[in-house]
Amino acid sequence: MFPLKPAKMIEREIELAAKGTASYMGREERDCLKRAAKAEAAFRASKGYEPDTFWRRLSRRLGRRPGRK
Repeated sequence: MFPLKPAKMIEREIELAAKGTASYMGREERDCLKRAAKAEAAFRASKGYEPDTFWRRLSRRLGRRPGRK
């Protein structure tokens, strides 16, 4: 489990976001997003969906042009 940010830091980030000058994502947020992406990929794989990769998306777009035989 990740340690929570101190309340002062959270308040500061809220103030910066209100001004439109929010800070970049911290390490915890990036790690959380990576874990979420991995979990979603594992879920989709368990349900039998094909992997969502750049080359698959590209081949599907190029292969489904109207008027092509």
